[in-house]
Order: sequence, then C-alpha cells, then structure tokens
Amino acid sequence: MDRNRLEQLEKLWAMDPSDPVVGLGLGTGLLEAQEFARARDVLEMIIQKKPEYAAAWEVLGKTLEAMGDRDQAIRVYREGIAISRAGGFLAPEKQMSRRLRRLIRTTRVEGEESET
Repeated sequence: MDRNRLEQLEKLWAMDPSDPVVGLGLGTGLLEAQEFARARDVLEMIIQKKPEYAAAWEVLGKTLEAMGDRDQAIRVYREGIAISRAGGFLAPEKQMSRRLRRLIRTTRVEGEESET
C-alpha cells in the first residue's frame, strides 16, 4: 500500500475510530508497511468494538506472526476460527486454519530441533 493511501486511512480512522472497515484497511496497510505495533493496536481496537469481525482476527494473527509472537498468534487464530465458524465466514476460517496448522507444525519442528 502506498504511503498516500495509508495516510488517507489514518485520517479517516482518526475521524471515526469505530469504523471497522477503515480500521481493517489501516491495520492491513500498517502490517504491509511493517509498522507492526501500530497495526496490532488498531486491530485490537476493532476486535474490542466488533469481536465478530472475523477478518480483523485474521489480520491480527498475521501481525502477531510478523512480530514473532507465535503463542499469541496461535491464540488469536483459534479464537478467530471459532468466531468465523459461528458467523458462517468460510474464507477467514479457511485462511486462519491454514496459518494455524503451519504455525503449530513449525513450532513443533523447532521444539524438536532444540531438544536434540
């Protein structure tokens, strides 16, 4: 996402931080810009206000992965999957399930390597 678009989203978010669509766009843009802490903060705000917004859970999980916080990413994906299932949101559920399986698999492999 280019810097101008990100700045526009930041302005819109400042005017209405309760808009989950703008927040998701901003969080995604911040993730792409590798501004992980800011992305996490925006996405957590969205989830506090609209916990059923499955896409926000997915992007938050990706952000936490990018930050290296695997345990939190796993927790977020698990919660997001449950929310997606409850709301019938198949695409986010599928994406989070795939990322969760990969995270768990790589966490086990790294754990096994450190034990040898």
